[in-house]
Amino acid sequence: MTNCNSPGNRMTSRISTLVLLVGLTAGRAQASALPAEVVENLDESRIVLYLSEPQIEAMPAWRPGEGKPPMSLEEAVNRTLAWTGERDLYKDASIYELKYKPVHNYEALDRWYYLVELRLPGGRKHFLAVLPGGAVIPAIQEPGR
Repeated sequence: MTNCNSPGNRMTSRISTLVLLVGLTAGRAQASALPAEVVENLDESRIVLYLSEPQIEAMPAWRPGEGKPPMSLEEAVNRTLAWTGERDLYKDASIYELKYKPVHNYEALDRWYYLVELRLPGGRKHFLAVLPGGAVIPAIQEPGR
């Protein structure tokens, strides 16, 4: 009969446990490196944002009715105008609408962002996300379902 408590068996067990933990940690790190897909369905469009886990985690938590949002509307407008002003394609764009939206699938974390609809000359639309902290993330607009 084999002694399970022998030094050799304990060492093998520790190595197996260590390999398992390293594998799980690497798998979690790889999974968290993938961006979170945030989808908004607006009228006839589907707006898709890709946010990284660190971007989402860096957002301050906020709940409606519990003080002011972590980013003011004025700051969101200023960030949007700075972003559009730095890009030739958007220099003539105007802000058509801003909405403060929860990050879907992260509602339990109380994470919110501004969804900005820009109008370009000729009426074309473009969407951006302005995150608390100032990051501006272009969105992808797809035909609605």
